[in-house]
Amino acid sequence: MTRVAIPCTLGLKTLQPGVRSHGSRVCAVPELVPQDCVPGRPHCPNVLSLRRPAPAGSPSRNGLTSGRAVTVRSLVWAPATSLDQEAVDMLDCRSHERPRNAGGHPAVLEGTRQRPIVMRWSLLATLLASMLIAVSSVGTFAATPRTYYVDCSGGNDAYAGTATTTAWRSLVKANGATLAPGDSLLLRRGCTWTGPLKVKWVGTVIQPIRIGAYGSGELPKIQNHYDNVDITGSHLIIENLFARADAPTYDSGCQNARAGWRVGFRFRSGAAYNTLRYSRADDLYAGAFLSSGSHHNRVMYNRFSNNNMKSADVASDAGAIGIDIAGDDNEIAYNAISGSDACSRWFGGRDGSAISIFGGQRNSIHHNDAWENNNFIEFGHSRSSDTIVAYNKVGSTLKIATFLVTRGASDYYGPVARTRAYNNTAYLTGSSAYAIQCGGGCGPGILTFKNNVVWSEDRIGYADAAFDESNNIYWKSNGAPKIYFPISSTSRRANPSFVNVRTWDFRLAAGSPGIDAGTIESVNRGFTRDFGGDAVPLGAGVDIGMDEYRD
Repeated sequence: MTRVAIPCTLGLKTLQPGVRSHGSRVCAVPELVPQDCVPGRPHCPNVLSLRRPAPAGSPSRNGLTSGRAVTVRSLVWAPATSLDQEAVDMLDCRSHERPRNAGGHPAVLEGTRQRPIVMRWSLLATLLASMLIAVSSVGTFAATPRTYYVDCSGGNDAYAGTATTTAWRSLVKANGATLAPGDSLLLRRGCTWTGPLKVKWVGTVIQPIRIGAYGSGELPKIQNHYDNVDITGSHLIIENLFARADAPTYDSGCQNARAGWRVGFRFRSGAAYNTLRYSRADDLYAGAFLSSGSHHNRVMYNRFSNNNMKSADVASDAGAIGIDIAGDDNEIAYNAISGSDACSRWFGGRDGSAISIFGGQRNSIHHNDAWENNNFIEFGHSRSSDTIVAYNKVGSTLKIATFLVTRGASDYYGPVARTRAYNNTAYLTGSSAYAIQCGGGCGPGILTFKNNVVWSEDRIGYADAAFDESNNIYWKSNGAPKIYFPISSTSRRANPSFVNVRTWDFRLAAGSPGIDAGTIESVNRGFTRDFGGDAVPLGAGVDIGMDEYRD
């Protein structure tokens, strides 16, 4: 039967005629079978996949009622055929298992879409008990969602835009479109436009608006604007786009570095509940920028490469950032981030960061694959707080590279409160690598650091005061890691015994001191899948590092 994903929680609110919800999750009727979510799974909304046979004698399609909503036992059921399955993809529970490469680690996804792997959940009675809310009226759903097409070579702005044969041509025309919940705007693959694409539309939880691609070939490219994809709307799915830029100028006083402000995907203040996925951003000041006032956005399964454009202001070292975060409650996960590294006048000659958080709160950074960046993650601004950094894979051969930089109250850019780092693996081979930096009044209220593997060929790190540290492994190839902060009795100076360090296969080999040696705190924080998608724990305890040992 056709499946429709509908979420459920508490607090009364009307989303649209015929659907009532409590809070952010829509309520549905008894006699429907929940299939998708497993309670407690990290970063996966409690979503019900609902099915119900059509009443006898009613018009149907695929065995499901169509047309008006149907009342059953004083509750409203949303007919499957009135919802766009593509539009509710963002609500589906997704498996944490990804295609693996030869090294056993998840392959990078580029220009593709993953379908969810559905898991059955039989706790129907418990959920339905929380969903029993009487409603007084039954309405109808909106008209059938529309799809508009944009073709840079074969389109014409005088056309209707509602078929590939009558596509529009320009982003100017696309920017002026009136899109309703459930509608889609698709750009032809192989096309290139000068930005911006102004993504200003407002969808709903059940019927987000989709901005994506159609056809075959390379991802549609939007380039050479200050903010190439400029996002101000909400409940949007933005996927399969490619943003990039040529350098507007060069810094002749700093190795002729590329300079200027060019952003790939800009989430402005008010942009909320959006998903950016399966897209690319290259050669920019920032691949994605989640501005102050943006919130509850997801940036997942994207590739950010060679974003090495620095500020054109010679007094500033800003720029060269994969994902820049000033907004709140965002999820940054399963991305591939590389080449965030640029000339600097101030920080040892180089600067840049895969992820930068200056002003954002309650952001979750997990399961990202980052390599050859100057920093993996850097924190600043006294408003920044409560970030979780978990199950990320970080590697660099650059001379200068760091894993995590944060600050206390006496630092000009601090304090940054309550950063928690769990089960990350960082491997830095540069001669000036300096993995962990926590100054200006570090302490337990600034940094929690547990279950991590850090291999750094220069310094493991420095903190000017003890922080909340335990169950970590620290190493360098000569057997004498340089650690300039107190470590607990549960942390070790030891070779982590990777499967193959030369190929960056950072899974733990048999006999590794990291096996079953971690704290359960990461699981209690909601991380029950490792970097490769396996359950945590697999053995007697949680392993240290990004990957659970498998026999």
